[in-house]
Amino acid sequence: MSILARIRAHGGDVVRAEWRFTLRPGRMTPAAIAWVRAHLLEVQCEVWPDFDTWNERAAVREFDGGQPRAEAERAAYGEILGC
Repeated sequence: MSILARIRAHGGDVVRAEWRFTLRPGRMTPAAIAWVRAHLLEVQCEVWPDFDTWNERAAVREFDGGQPRAEAERAAYGEILGC
């Protein structure tokens, strides 16, 4: 069973808006919520398979290109979407 399926089995969900993620915990226990937070990268990659690519492009724009992080994230998201 996938991580997202387990979250949903407990009435929770992970919602993605662009590159941002929100956990709606539903009936998840505090221990389950802590586990999700500890494995956030895995959750993000499952919810949005392009997350790693986006994150890498944003980091390159930030560190090599000198862009502020917020600007780098927006630009990388546009690249991923092909805009």
